[in-house]
Amino acid sequence: MKRNIIRNLFPALVAALVVVSCQVDTVTESTVVTRLEKNVYEVGENVRFHFSGEADFVTIFTGVDNYNGGTMGGTIKGSRYIYRNRGRENGSPVLSFNCKKDGDNLEEYAEIKLLLSTDFDGDITMEGIKRATWLDISEKAKWPVEGTKKGVNVNSGAIDLSEWNGRDIYLAFRYTAKKGQKQEGYTISSFNLNNTVETDALPYTIWTNASFAKCGTTTNKLQEDQTGAIFPAYQWTLGTSLTCAGMPDGKEDFESWVITSPVDPSQVIPDYGTLIKSYSEVVPGFYDYTYYKPGKFTVTVVSRNATAFGTEESVQNIEIEIVEK
Repeated sequence: MKRNIIRNLFPALVAALVVVSCQVDTVTESTVVTRLEKNVYEVGENVRFHFSGEADFVTIFTGVDNYNGGTMGGTIKGSRYIYRNRGRENGSPVLSFNCKKDGDNLEEYAEIKLLLSTDFDGDITMEGIKRATWLDISEKAKWPVEGTKKGVNVNSGAIDLSEWNGRDIYLAFRYTAKKGQKQEGYTISSFNLNNTVETDALPYTIWTNASFAKCGTTTNKLQEDQTGAIFPAYQWTLGTSLTCAGMPDGKEDFESWVITSPVDPSQVIPDYGTLIKSYSEVVPGFYDYTYYKPGKFTVTVVSRNATAFGTEESVQNIEIEIVEK
């Protein structure tokens, strides 16, 4: 009797296991649909996207580039689906900075240079620095000259780095001074690297003064304190500006470097989408957005279902036009 019961139940158990297996290891396709009340809106007008259907996650890309939205919108970040994974774009990367003399008649005994390397290995000992190949690009910049007063900032002008698009480079300032007198120095400020690309109204900021914390520094002059410990006595000071000076007594020739972290001048920030529905939430009925400049935009709504066995993603594009009032 028991054998008959088991024999009769076995096919049903197998069928149940098959059903459960199919339910667990497959991912259903999302059913989210997006619609607009119209396809042409005015600048500053509220645009309402309506949603229906089901999905685990819903993200919207509004189709805008990096641009200035004025007093109402402020700085708008790019939100284009096609650029969601973009990390670099060959454009017009420009370096600029201010430089001032911290002493009079510096050009008689001191010198500051701007150099670039593609093979520096990060070793900031003087031996490591000298091992790398450094290209002197000082002529690309404007500097304080004889007759420039102490404390007066001179802007470098736009230094084009597009020749190195797609490559990691290191930039360095090298200060040298001859022995024989007090070795006063220079201060670098307003240090910026921006990449302007055709696809965006605003440039991408790669470096600002805040990047100085990423610089390494070294000097060939060390000093011992009373305990015998050795530490750099004269080096670049890193803060909201870069400052370097040599030895107050000027007893020896002096050389000091400050070197940036590596950077690709073609670097850009990937565009982003706004997550409007996470796993634990319900699909919202609508999402409101405002465009602050005219143009034609491709809005992309990405809906996604996910399990441990994979994901199913649905991408819907909507064309929208924004016109002047």
